[in-house]
Amino acid sequence: MGLFDFLKKNKKVNTPTPPKPDVSAKADEMIRQQKLMVIDNTIAALGLDIENLNIDFYNNSVTVSGLVQSDADRVAVVEALNTVDGVYSVDDRLEVAAPKVEIYVIQKGDSLSKIAKHYYGDPMKYKELFELNKDVLKDPNTIFPGQEIKIPKEL
Repeated sequence: MGLFDFLKKNKKVNTPTPPKPDVSAKADEMIRQQKLMVIDNTIAALGLDIENLNIDFYNNSVTVSGLVQSDADRVAVVEALNTVDGVYSVDDRLEVAAPKVEIYVIQKGDSLSKIAKHYYGDPMKYKELFELNKDVLKDPNTIFPGQEIKIPKEL
């Protein structure tokens, strides 16, 4: 047996050591999952009807998407998320469902307050009707027979 044969036989084989588990990444993921549970509970406590709700939480930022029934619901969700401890920003990707509306044709003798009283029981809701129909109406006191306005089911 020569010198080279001896070295070959006694050569140490470098076997790779298995990677050590990243404990800090696992801990971060556990904290993220706990924060997501808190966020889910916060939104559930609002009692809102939100379709296709999707929430994500990374780097102290919440991304929320889905379909809410009104702009007020959207604002309520965002404000609630801003109160969660550890949430520093909210990426609001919520969509507001199109309001359910009826088209009303103005008749002779109508006024927005008269229409508001008929549909909502409150003549002062004429302001909301006017705001919703600014594309057709230029002045809440000036409407004409034959004009078509949108009447939401709820104001």
